[in-house]
Amino acid sequence: MIVDSHTHILPPDVVSDMPKFMSRDKTLCNLFRNGSRVSTAETLLNSMNQNKIDYSIVMGMGWSDYSFNQYVNEYLIESQIKSGGRLVAITGITPQHGDIGIYEAERCIASGSHGFGEVHLSEQRMAGKPFDFLKPYMSMLLTEEFPLVVHSSEPVGHLYQGKGQTNPQELEKLVQFFPNNKMVLAHWGGGLLFYEMMKEMKELMGNVFYDTAATPLLYNYKIFNVALEIVGANKILSGSDYPLLKQKTIFEQINNSDVGSGEKLSMLGQVAARVFKINIK
Repeated sequence: MIVDSHTHILPPDVVSDMPKFMSRDKTLCNLFRNGSRVSTAETLLNSMNQNKIDYSIVMGMGWSDYSFNQYVNEYLIESQIKSGGRLVAITGITPQHGDIGIYEAERCIASGSHGFGEVHLSEQRMAGKPFDFLKPYMSMLLTEEFPLVVHSSEPVGHLYQGKGQTNPQELEKLVQFFPNNKMVLAHWGGGLLFYEMMKEMKELMGNVFYDTAATPLLYNYKIFNVALEIVGANKILSGSDYPLLKQKTIFEQINNSDVGSGEKLSMLGQVAARVFKINIK
């Protein structure tokens, strides 16, 4: 079983008229104003068929506009249903909008969402603030045993569109605030996983997982063996960051690595199936 744990799709009308929707949502504008790749559910499913991928996690991108977030959420859940569960919806949240944000999150869980994310603390102006405002959302996730997916940023290295400032220190604070919640820290947690070599950090990160999204743009191939030695295969989820990168890129990188067969099976799908509670057909 192969699961792509990190993909993004947008409704067809958004894809066909990006300028119109970029004027509505600041995050969409910041991430796509220079012409980054976009995809619909249909295009993603075609890619999955070509690359023999069984399931893909489809998620939001830390939208800033409440109505746009709701619109994309509806599309994610609709795509999950139409795909027969091959697309697994992780819906966006907008805690910055108070009660209506909470009502939308409740609606999504009731409609079949498997978690919340990809939260982008910088884009959503939540970085550096106390995390009390996330309590209603984390309570929902804890009850359902679903994860929160969080965009993560490296505190060093090159700048890129959408990098943000959600660095390991900020992520540590988030995990300290909600240690019992499952969290998937995207992009190898911005390097947070390296700090699991510290005893106190390893203990704190018991419910934390890391995805491999955008690996070829960030690290060389040695990251897989290094990460396996530090945190083990049971904490790593293979994710492409499609359509930013082609799905085959990350899966070829994993399959061509010298990682053991059992570890590959865990990374390629077994861990994701448990974390996201995928209804395997």
